[in-house]
Amino acid sequence: MCQNPSTGVEETDIPSVEPALDARTNVVNMRGLQELFQALNVEAIVCRGGVNVMYLSGIATPGTLGRHLDLAETARETFVVWPAAGDPIAVVSDIASEVARISSRIRDLRTYRDYVDNPEVALAETIRELSLDRSRVAFDEGWFGARRWSALRALLPAVDCVDVTGELDAVRAIKTPTEIELLRRAAAILDRALAEVFRDVVPGQSERRVHAAVSARALELGAGSVHGILQTSSNHVLYGGESDARLALGDLVRTDYVAYVDGYAANLSRLLHIGHPSEGTERMYATYLEMYREAVGLLRPGTKGGDVHRAIREMFERRGWRQGPAISGHGVGVWFHQQYPLLVEGSGDVLESGMVVAIEPISGHWHLQDEYLVTDRGPQRISDTLGSVSQTPRRPTMSSKWSVPLLHQPRKATFSTRPLWSFCARTMCRPC
Repeated sequence: MCQNPSTGVEETDIPSVEPALDARTNVVNMRGLQELFQALNVEAIVCRGGVNVMYLSGIATPGTLGRHLDLAETARETFVVWPAAGDPIAVVSDIASEVARISSRIRDLRTYRDYVDNPEVALAETIRELSLDRSRVAFDEGWFGARRWSALRALLPAVDCVDVTGELDAVRAIKTPTEIELLRRAAAILDRALAEVFRDVVPGQSERRVHAAVSARALELGAGSVHGILQTSSNHVLYGGESDARLALGDLVRTDYVAYVDGYAANLSRLLHIGHPSEGTERMYATYLEMYREAVGLLRPGTKGGDVHRAIREMFERRGWRQGPAISGHGVGVWFHQQYPLLVEGSGDVLESGMVVAIEPISGHWHLQDEYLVTDRGPQRISDTLGSVSQTPRRPTMSSKWSVPLLHQPRKATFSTRPLWSFCARTMCRPC
């Protein structure tokens, strides 16, 4: 643990838990879920959205099957029925059932025939079987398509329906130790992939080529899936990266990647400079890093997301920097990376101890992002832990004239714990 001299914030890397925690146990915030049952006075919670299905069941369906968890108008939906008393049930299509059996924490799986049976009918039958068809039941209605929701209501006219979409967002936002470990492992894989690819980048390579290398390396290291952007400063289309644009000397390359491990998303952003940075670039980086440190210090319990966003905007304004986009950070978790709480204009989302937030002050191509656990003692970084990945990274060499160390390296920097040739937020808690 070390203290940031400019903010007084103690920033701690969460240590690795060995052996690896079982991703199929101790995941759900059971206390929050039980309190939700009591507050709403419901007999069951029924989920249809991918974030909630994955969270409650552990079902991790890849590729096309995964799209069916979120598409509003699909004939291959997956549902979770979680009664206040008794064991939960998952309702899945035949095609998805094998993946569900090997990944789900829920043992009671009910199946229906793809494109033959109506999934809403299958769900209604399950609800009737549990004698909940005349009860007060909560649904994540925000994830049901309008037409299919109307069909389900017609099948269950006596059910007293309560919308629980927002409340489940809040339950998921408080992370268990198992979830924190999964997020940390995903971040370690992504950080290592970026570091290894960065050191081999040379002028003339395309955004597309480097992006492909980052994605491939993350998958090789154990990510279940990966997506994101890689955009050089000569490409002025916001989030318009992965093109055939070529990297040139003097370019600043921004990234915004998401890698998943057992369904949990790590969202990191690192910067790469092509060639040796000028004194002006070094000064801008020093200023940006100062603002980044200030922004991290705002991640305190009781702070509203809108207040954090406004403070970051004001930091840029005071220094004459261009304002960033409409979001300065967000919660991270299962299935999808941009979750409650949102650090956006006017957000009333209140930070609580136990949340994990990815903070990303952005101004043009200046964009760093790390993940922090909100605690009563201050924010604790759980990303940028390269040294904890099982395999030892290869030691970089100084043989390439294009790969040069940038500024603000730790005095005792080790090649196994941070990308040498990227602007990296890890320097925030190391004296320079």
